[in-house]
Amino acid sequence: MRITLLVAVCGATLALPACQSAYDDSGSAGPAGAAYTGAGSPSNGGGSAPAAGVITAGEWRDLSNWGFWQTLAQKPEWQVHQGRWQLFTTKRYTLTLTDAAGQPLAGAQVRIGSAPATTGVTAAVTDRQGQAELFPTMFSAAPVASNPLPITVEYRGQTFTPAPVQPNEVAAARTVAVTASAAAPVDVMFVVDATGSMGDEISYLKTELRDVITRAAAQLPAADLRLASVFYRDQGDAYVTRTQPFTTDASQLLAFVQNQQADGGGDFPEAVEEALTEALRQQWSAEARCRLLFLVLDAPPHDAAAARMQQLIRQAAQQGVRLIPVTASGIDQGTEYLMRAGAIGTGGTYVFITNHSGIGNAHLEASVGDYQVEYLNNLLVRLITQYSQP
Repeated sequence: MRITLLVAVCGATLALPACQSAYDDSGSAGPAGAAYTGAGSPSNGGGSAPAAGVITAGEWRDLSNWGFWQTLAQKPEWQVHQGRWQLFTTKRYTLTLTDAAGQPLAGAQVRIGSAPATTGVTAAVTDRQGQAELFPTMFSAAPVASNPLPITVEYRGQTFTPAPVQPNEVAAARTVAVTASAAAPVDVMFVVDATGSMGDEISYLKTELRDVITRAAAQLPAADLRLASVFYRDQGDAYVTRTQPFTTDASQLLAFVQNQQADGGGDFPEAVEEALTEALRQQWSAEARCRLLFLVLDAPPHDAAAARMQQLIRQAAQQGVRLIPVTASGIDQGTEYLMRAGAIGTGGTYVFITNHSGIGNAHLEASVGDYQVEYLNNLLVRLITQYSQP
């Protein structure tokens, strides 16, 4: 397994010498990554604002590498994290909806089962490919019932009941007698840990986010781009959450981000669950083409918040909000598991900052397969435009 370093130079892409990941399918440890040789410097130029395009990161979508994830989750050290967070992803249903013309039906609300369940993710919103990921027993190790699961689809005020999903029909395709219509809004939210442990990276992150927001707005001129942000700390700090509600004024969001500073915290866990609660209660567009929540953090929630994290994952999936964690220096394997499980349950992907830039403290080597090292700003813009395509 290898990592490819991609660096954009004058519009070209250069493949730098690859380096081996510290994890492979056998679980053996490999050598540390090769030194980063891309453009940009970890220095902030003697106090001046750092430039964008310095922090490096990788992306890994477990939903697209399902066999790898299942193998990983069976390892004893990872099963410990399943028990800790009570998140189990062994039973997955992928439902694909098309309209009467055979086109993907995006933005449809889907539910499987006879009633809303508390044992897993039983409701979701289809993506631009008409797909919804459902995990009926995600919060319980109990087996799925052997009887067929009824499907309910709601689209533009109409309700449909396609043929039920059979117990072993892990990839189900159904046609709904409607004509799909394009949606314009694109909702993007940045939820950022602003505790003291993020001080080594947050000044760079603010610059990166400014670049991402500016470029995303420029690259989606036809979309109704709506932006929001939540910065959070922990109980007992000067604040727990600070929020910029959704706005179409990018400068308003940028001003909010630039005014935030890292402070507080004290212990390892932080108020992640409070931040997500605040984020999901915001006015997400009901007609959005996509809803993306980038969660930038370097610590997990407190263990006592496990049940609440389950509720938040279920709520995000039901609202069609995709969780995209961006993990920074300081996280441990338990946090990685929680973040990846949250991304899986909401149809998102996992982003992790790497050591190649030399920014911040040491970063945990993600337990993933082959991935490309990219500049974080480029990666986030890529994901926003990728998920926003009609």
